[in-house]
Amino acid sequence: MPRIEPGEYPAFSRLAKVYFDHHYKRWVCAVQFNILSDSLIDVVAELTWYLNMGNRERPHAGRRGKYWPAWVKANDGPPKRRDRLSPRIFERRYAVVEIGDTCKNYRQESTNEESCYSVVKDVVRWEIIGTVR
Repeated sequence: MPRIEPGEYPAFSRLAKVYFDHHYKRWVCAVQFNILSDSLIDVVAELTWYLNMGNRERPHAGRRGKYWPAWVKANDGPPKRRDRLSPRIFERRYAVVEIGDTCKNYRQESTNEESCYSVVKDVVRWEIIGTVR
């Protein structure tokens, strides 16, 4: 797992997919980011942002979860009536992301300092101008 200094970085979202995680028994939206250098050319790291979508029979974007506010921020407003909250809203876009460290393993047990790695904590803002369609 890559590790970079925590902070805000420019990034490009390559792909967003919803899948059922059998280990945690829940639906997850995984948004893959290329974390970029200040020049916006070099890729510093490739990290994934995970958004929980519940453990129902089908994915659920509840208003109290992380997916709903993330989707609203990416859409620059709430969905219109009967809109489907597609993960494609996150794909092929530039953003500024907050990177942090985590020192827990998949069982949520604390690990030693050498086992820590970087994760995408949140999207600070989506860059409208940098949208690639």
